[in-house]
Amino acid sequence: MVRRRAMTSEQASLKKRTGHAREEKFAGMIDGIVRRDRPQGKLDVVDRQKNCHSVKGGNWWQIFLYSRGRLVENTDFQELGNMTQHMIACIDAFPEDREDYLKNKHLYKTRLQEPMNGLAQELLREEIFQKFLEKSFFNSGEVHYLSALRKANNRFYIFWHQDVVDILKNNLVVVNSKARNEHQYDCQKVLLKYVTNVSEIEIRTDSKMHYKQIKCRFNAEKTIRLLTEKIPTFDKKYNLYLYGKAAGYFKI
Repeated sequence: MVRRRAMTSEQASLKKRTGHAREEKFAGMIDGIVRRDRPQGKLDVVDRQKNCHSVKGGNWWQIFLYSRGRLVENTDFQELGNMTQHMIACIDAFPEDREDYLKNKHLYKTRLQEPMNGLAQELLREEIFQKFLEKSFFNSGEVHYLSALRKANNRFYIFWHQDVVDILKNNLVVVNSKARNEHQYDCQKVLLKYVTNVSEIEIRTDSKMHYKQIKCRFNAEKTIRLLTEKIPTFDKKYNLYLYGKAAGYFKI
């Protein structure tokens, strides 16, 4: 069984610096401004039209990482209906002390199954899934573009927010994870699939720092491939690849 290790503080710092350098690079290419005054938001760069870009890169995009407190206190999540309560229930399946979890993983992984299944069932509701994507990627209208640096060719791909939501909503299938061997458990994650797994939602237990936080991440290459495959129109400007409505809206 493959075990993922928690990121070290040095690795986390490097990842943050790499992300900042990517934002600076993109802002320079479009004559935009980097914005870091809203650390909890999705906004990274503002272009000359005053439109906002969420700039992504790397192998995986962390879409959110929420603690229980943030889910309870942030009224913005109320638009997601019962989904917030399902996410809290997943977090509450684990004990407060991580050492207690490590002593009896079987108990707590078993406890997680019902609320994680409930989360998947909530996401199967079309209107909730759409709001989830709008909130998770674009903070419900704060951000206008997803601008992703593709590792395969080191080029930025720019997508209009509604195109992204429509393509993901209409093509991703929501399922719970299944145990692949006798040491694993069903319903430990919610998976969003298009042929293979594109995204996963899970509870972090791999470190004290991020213990009992719910995380959503998307595979960068699979997501870009899906968007470019399903969005019919394309243009290339200023060494940027623009798809769908972005090709008409975006200007430097």
